[in-house]
Amino acid sequence: MGTDVQRDHRSLKLSRREWFTRCLQAGGAASGALLLGAGCHFPTPTSLGIVAPSPQWLPPPRAARLSTDVWRVLNRAAFGPTPGLVAAVADIGIVHWLEDQLADAMPEDPYLTWHVSGLDTLQTEQDDPNELFAEPNEQLVIETGKAALLRAIYSRHQLREVMADFWANHFNIYALKLDGRALIPTDTERVIRRHVFGRFEEMLQASAHSPAMLTYLDNRDNKKGIPNENYARELMELHTVGVHSGYTQYDIMQVARCFTGWSVGSGFREAQFVFRPQWHDEGAKQVPFLHLSLPPNGGQRDGEKVLSALAHHPATAHFLAAKLCRHFLGSEPPALVERAARAYLKSDTSIRALLRPILLDGLTNADLCQPVLKRPLDLVVSALRCFAAETDAGDGLQTHLANMGQPLYQWPMPDGFPEKTSAWASALLPRWQFAFALATQGIPRTRIDLEAPLKARKGGEAQMVDIYVETVFGRPAGAQELARVRGLLHGHFRRARSAGVPDEVCKAELVALMLAAPEFQWKG
Repeated sequence: MGTDVQRDHRSLKLSRREWFTRCLQAGGAASGALLLGAGCHFPTPTSLGIVAPSPQWLPPPRAARLSTDVWRVLNRAAFGPTPGLVAAVADIGIVHWLEDQLADAMPEDPYLTWHVSGLDTLQTEQDDPNELFAEPNEQLVIETGKAALLRAIYSRHQLREVMADFWANHFNIYALKLDGRALIPTDTERVIRRHVFGRFEEMLQASAHSPAMLTYLDNRDNKKGIPNENYARELMELHTVGVHSGYTQYDIMQVARCFTGWSVGSGFREAQFVFRPQWHDEGAKQVPFLHLSLPPNGGQRDGEKVLSALAHHPATAHFLAAKLCRHFLGSEPPALVERAARAYLKSDTSIRALLRPILLDGLTNADLCQPVLKRPLDLVVSALRCFAAETDAGDGLQTHLANMGQPLYQWPMPDGFPEKTSAWASALLPRWQFAFALATQGIPRTRIDLEAPLKARKGGEAQMVDIYVETVFGRPAGAQELARVRGLLHGHFRRARSAGVPDEVCKAELVALMLAAPEFQWKG
């Protein structure tokens, strides 16, 4: 068996998953391990003692205000609570939980690590990014989205995943343009995730050197004499200082000259940054907005000096602080924006320092927070998390995201998926369809256990609605802001039972209605 299978793998005719499948078919499985040739075993999670964590179906605190505050924080600094998380955060304190998330030092769940690291795209990216060009386009898109979804749903590092999504939108790249499908997995791992809490200057430099970004914003063809201004324009307008910061068209033209020759290789260097000296404009350059005077023959350093100046510019500090305040708070409190901007500049562009006042002084203050409508990604992940769903995060789930308007890595414009309520409020039907599909087990390879919270809480028929309310909304059923939805649900349940609707249908309808309710659609 081994000879044919191994020959196929060495010649790269098969993906790793196909290779392991062929080996399984040829050699069989024994006690969760796969025999590969002479004594080589491919282990399963179970054979390594790696099991999915068991949900803790604990009720939220009886103090309605406390549970409401925790629920709000977990829907903004995380992708929503999992069973028992509201009670756990209330017990240790919101500030303590936020500090733990900012520190980002806890070990990741081995079950998640196993499944994400097993994706073909991530394995190939780590071995040699060039190999991604041999993967099917559809697989590249699905698996890149799958990695993001699995991490958002299951990771203990929730703030990291929220910020990874934020930066992926900030440095948006459209997967369906040119080689985007094959280049984005490497950009995601080496630009976004590597620097998610680090220094913004380092992330900006990494993004500017990224083949995915250079391809998407056309800088790979930026040459002296005919400079392409696309990257220079978006670098200033969207990535750093913002459109109203005072730069001019002349500044954009000069910045574009600084990035001539920044390109992408071919052949064996197909997925790598290359600087082409013969394409670079070696003349002197002036960027008045940045107070930069660059002498002739600066080469690649011309662009790197521009990036450093932009990262440290006060307008960039203010632009990032205001954008993060909108993201987490739904508002831009002027004093808080200024405090976060100063922290960013004083800390040499530290993202963690920028976040600290926004989270610890802003997110913990209900008066500074405005309602924020969940984007499709937030809605889907929070629904899966509140019921500890089992999912492969594959095309079955991603189809619902696409129907709601947020197919991952497929926003064509460089500004990233919008966060404004008006961008999402009109597409309600696909949201309701997702809620009912999830509650009725209608999403392939995705399942929630509607009986689990009832069994864990030992609730009979009289308590069923309230247990589901507390499971979905993360607050005591008697909380004032849930009075409307709770009353409607109790009424629906009574009518359904009197009409002879089977129990399993009643439960699915109740959960679907909760997930479709405005109280769940908003972050609070």
